[in-house]
Amino acid sequence: MMRHRRVVTVFLRHPDDGTVLLGRRSGRVSTYPDHWAAISGAIEGDSPLAHAYREIREETGLGSDAVELLDEGWPLRLPDWDLGVIWVVHPFLFKCNVPGDVRPDWEHVEFEWMSPARMSGLTTVPRLVDAYAVVAASAPPLNSTRVFELVRDDRTHGAEELGLWTLEGLKRAADEGMATAAGPDELTAAVAAACRQAAALRPSIAPVLSAALRAYGVCREGPAGSRVVDRITALFREREDRSIKPAEAAAPLIPTGAWVVTLSYSFTGVCALMAAADRIGRLTVAESRPAFEGRETARLAASLGIPTQLATDAAAVRATQEADVVLFGADSVCPDGTVVNKTGTFALCCAARRFGVRTLCVTTESKILPAGYHPPMEEMPPGELGEPIAGVQTRNAYFEAVPPDLVDCIITGTGRLDPERLRRTAEELRELANELGV
Repeated sequence: MMRHRRVVTVFLRHPDDGTVLLGRRSGRVSTYPDHWAAISGAIEGDSPLAHAYREIREETGLGSDAVELLDEGWPLRLPDWDLGVIWVVHPFLFKCNVPGDVRPDWEHVEFEWMSPARMSGLTTVPRLVDAYAVVAASAPPLNSTRVFELVRDDRTHGAEELGLWTLEGLKRAADEGMATAAGPDELTAAVAAACRQAAALRPSIAPVLSAALRAYGVCREGPAGSRVVDRITALFREREDRSIKPAEAAAPLIPTGAWVVTLSYSFTGVCALMAAADRIGRLTVAESRPAFEGRETARLAASLGIPTQLATDAAAVRATQEADVVLFGADSVCPDGTVVNKTGTFALCCAARRFGVRTLCVTTESKILPAGYHPPMEEMPPGELGEPIAGVQTRNAYFEAVPPDLVDCIITGTGRLDPERLRRTAEELRELANELGV
């Protein structure tokens, strides 16, 4: 099964011409030999930024006084299905003040300063171009305020990833609070305020809300101080590991040779497809307008060797009448078993019920909502649906509710989510929400 590995990818920018330093990896490295890459390495113990400086020193011989941090970007989760690894890539951009002093170490055959545009024509480590794009704009520092803004404005990442990034923002808020708070009580108040702010970022996406509530919960467990950061970091690691476990539980529920229908993009759902790749005889993926997230799911499924077809949302509903399983993720799970997911899920589940096809929701317990909480359904910009039509009101709803009688099974990392566990978890979250005042 897949495992997470956290790494830094550090781009050094030439001070005069805007080129970046790339190195061709030697045959002595354990992964991607002879591929072009930026300065990179596995994160071991220290913070991503501290490790970025360490990798610069080890791979180029440059000290911290020879470089200047320009940007730290949103981490990318990049699955390599062949290696069984989910790379969690923390990208950085530094200005190199002494480019002539760069010296390659044993990990590289050669270094070259090159235009970023050349990356797309090289054989590189996975999605090096994407990692550079994250930091190329040299945005403001990645403090808690900017992290929260990224979560609030994001339209491309999955719900689970947004929840993890919310925890990253809360960890940074705790770090910032430690630098300014006059004492433990003031630090606790600052972290609680950050949790309240985070809880309101994306009211339709449960992992963001539950991240804020759980972070508040672990912070109240013991004395304030540096352990606040440690406890949020531990919560982050725990949730990151749990994000791939539902796939293991879901795979045996897919019959050998099954025709599976799915939609949109769910990281947990894609991991389930990977875990069951040798069991799936055919896969239909709804493209999921207007953002077409289903195209990425189809691309990844095809790379696993699964016979895959991409269909319009309406055509995927039609395919359901011949399918064996409708598989989907969740953005939220209500205490009564209602699933909130990308628009189009309800239609697939209705068709599945009509034709006697099993419906499986594969998700994590971070998607559970507090008892009594009713998430609003976010409306996205109408312009995503094309040019406006005079006299016509445009509605661009991304999410919809699927009632529990249309969902045969909700699978989490511990197996089938039974109603009692769902109820208890929802009540725990409701208690935390009441204490936090959200």
